[in-house]
Amino acid sequence: MRHFLTIVLLTVACLTIATPSQAIVTDLSNKRIEIRYSFDGADLILFGAVGATAINTLYDKYDVVIVVRGPETPTIVRRKERVGGIWVNADNIRFPAAPGYYAVAATRPLEEIASPIAFASYGIGFKNLPLVADSGRGLMRPPPEFRDALFRLRSGEGLYRQEIDPVSIVDEGLFRTDVHLPANVPIGEFLVETFVFQKGSMKARHRISLHVDKEGFERAAYSFAHEMPFLYGLTAVFVALGAGWLAGIMGRK
Repeated sequence: MRHFLTIVLLTVACLTIATPSQAIVTDLSNKRIEIRYSFDGADLILFGAVGATAINTLYDKYDVVIVVRGPETPTIVRRKERVGGIWVNADNIRFPAAPGYYAVAATRPLEEIASPIAFASYGIGFKNLPLVADSGRGLMRPPPEFRDALFRLRSGEGLYRQEIDPVSIVDEGLFRTDVHLPANVPIGEFLVETFVFQKGSMKARHRISLHVDKEGFERAAYSFAHEMPFLYGLTAVFVALGAGWLAGIMGRK
């Protein structure tokens, strides 16, 4: 792995030298993840290089912030209340579009890199995501407690990673970080954005895509369930009945 990383970093460095107009170049060790029956998560390497531009890597220190955002899906967050010694569902909020995966990695804690206003202007950090809630009577700004609950739920599932993974400066102008995708990662297109900050100001950014999809039998079953849900339901019932009947026969023997 160390030799592989050295090769890719040298490649990126050469690309940066060859194209000095680019302030930053990034890439992933794998841009397509295939989910099969044995999939238990994936670990990717994101590497990059800062080019010869207004970002002076020799005299001015710089910081790298990397944001990985997965496909957005509708999400319902419920609040539980204790009634007569029993916890029951009370109010709920529906987020029409919340990232299925969201991770932020940086060379230092965000508060040491730039001001909250700077990060808010680029939507960096979970608190700066432009989330809206559906109240049933229209869209609204989600209450803070439901927004925090969404973050806690997704963090517990390993789908939200706020400043857990560090970005390492490997050499002058070269950096890397690890991208961890859990087994329950959603399928779809992911956006990977890299920002370079100097003296509290954003100097450059770069975007690449990551695709996660099901393959093989898992892909066929997923397509069948979403394209023909009625037939999929009937098939599931017949399979369950057949399995029960076969288990009964085997038990009598």
